[in-house]
Amino acid sequence: MSTQCNKEYIQSTPKYEFLEKLSLTPYKKIYSINDTIWVQFQTASKSLYDKLSNSQIPMDTTSLLVYLYYTKRYIIGTQPEFFCEVSIDRSLNPSFYTLYTWYNVVNLKTSCNNQFFFKVGFIPKKTGIYSLNPGLIAEACPNKVIRDYYTSSFVFDLADCNKDIWLSIPPPARGESDPGNTERVIDRKEIFVFKVE
Repeated sequence: MSTQCNKEYIQSTPKYEFLEKLSLTPYKKIYSINDTIWVQFQTASKSLYDKLSNSQIPMDTTSLLVYLYYTKRYIIGTQPEFFCEVSIDRSLNPSFYTLYTWYNVVNLKTSCNNQFFFKVGFIPKKTGIYSLNPGLIAEACPNKVIRDYYTSSFVFDLADCNKDIWLSIPPPARGESDPGNTERVIDRKEIFVFKVE
């Protein structure tokens, strides 16, 4: 494309930076097999919080595409497998699948007609150290268009996302291409780390 190794690439400045909080109950550092970890999101109105304007932005013509990664952090196996089961409302059209040897993924989509709401229960089935990594995309409803550039993400509404559990993994086994990045993401409450015994 003749862009001189991306030197001419201009990154758009987002008009909105949506940031929403997820609740997680019960909060623990260590769960047992067959416990249920509930992750929930609900808004009082069909709007999202924008960090740039520090205000709620109406999103009446939008649905939310949500993905939740249940990630095995230690010890990682050699074959894809399910580390958990999920409990979720089928009206959200969820899909649940395994990806590579360390991810179980739930995808779901909220309705265009109602307020934003979902609740997912993760039921651990294997021991180890795991994390929950959420993602959020605001999508236009049918026959609608979102014309503004935006970013969107979730953070956990928790005082502590268990960095000490992450640090208990031997450093050579953490599998980080950027050492220290996971600690920073945990500090920002973008992922929740826990142990299953």
